[in-house]
Amino acid sequence: MSPLKKNKILLLCMILNLALLTGCWDNMSIDRRAFVLGLGIDKFIFDEAKDDPSLNNDKTKYRVAFSFPNIAKFAGEQGLSDEPKFVMISSGPTFSNTYKGLGGRLNKSPYFGHIKSIIFGKELLKDKVLFKEVLDTLQRNSDFSRSIPIVAIDGLATEAIQIIPEGNPLVSIYINQLFESNKNETMRFQEKDLGELLQNFQEDKMAMIPKLSIGEKDIKIAGAAIIKDYELKGWLDEQQTRGALWLRKKNQRLEISAPYEDFHVAYHVSNAKSEMKFMNKDNELSCHITIQAEGNLDEFILDRNILNVEEIKKVEEAIEKSIKEEVENSLKTLQEKYQADVVGIGKELERQKPKEWEKVKDHWEEVFETLPISIDVQINIRRIGQSK
Repeated sequence: MSPLKKNKILLLCMILNLALLTGCWDNMSIDRRAFVLGLGIDKFIFDEAKDDPSLNNDKTKYRVAFSFPNIAKFAGEQGLSDEPKFVMISSGPTFSNTYKGLGGRLNKSPYFGHIKSIIFGKELLKDKVLFKEVLDTLQRNSDFSRSIPIVAIDGLATEAIQIIPEGNPLVSIYINQLFESNKNETMRFQEKDLGELLQNFQEDKMAMIPKLSIGEKDIKIAGAAIIKDYELKGWLDEQQTRGALWLRKKNQRLEISAPYEDFHVAYHVSNAKSEMKFMNKDNELSCHITIQAEGNLDEFILDRNILNVEEIKKVEEAIEKSIKEEVENSLKTLQEKYQADVVGIGKELERQKPKEWEKVKDHWEEVFETLPISIDVQINIRRIGQSK
């Protein structure tokens, strides 16, 4: 082998070694990063008592709260603060400008790859343009995972993110854990992550977002915000949300309390399903929904014999009536108050009867508002537990 060829091979080996051993170009020591665990995003509304007067202009549109864990405290080390977390609040003309501007206030590089939840404030959700800008930024930036849980609050997100729940001092992690622990068994909300929210708007231009409520030392997720065409239309309470979830086939396991005579019975649903059918009689479209559920009777009343077949039938009818009223109340609210088909009746019509859908798809909102919908609930009590 000629000396020239040997030198070329040696040079090639040196280049390969540099490429393989150098590591990532953006490699950064972990102690130089500030890990953002939660975001609270609000529309900026000038507060004369708290805000810098220079912010009182037409350009400042967002107020964003960033939650960081106090690593020193969790590691058992002595730090500058005993608080379990730090919250920084920034304001800016755009959402991306606001969160990127955070770097100028930290002695570390902010990192958004570990965010555990995002809270949207009420005024932001009411502003169609600002909410769309936020969603656009979250969609474009790969730092924000599609699996981040999303919640809405009937108030300020920047205040909600600062509370310290008794169960976990970091509210962003607490929200994430609430989603995890209630997975497939909740009757209070429909879990929602960033990816599903973006998909809802792409397909239907509307969505339900779980509602966050805060107390002095605790938080609760129950109910939902109804977002239509990127704008808050209103809220569903806990019972209305549960009624809507029956239609979205989301309730596979839940607890029901139904009035029966002069007390309530507790029924645990172990399996449930709903089915929609559409009819067109004399050019009038209508929908019939059948809900079927089976489960266990968890609580009846002492000294009453539930082994009687007739008694069981009466209890089943009481539970059926309770569920039917719940679903009808939800549909009435969605049809008459919000004109928002967030339960997917239009999508089901398109799937089952595409020709009928073609006739109404351009004015589905008006059709949905007055669509006759009948409900049939069928309950089966499989087990009654131990009985004397």
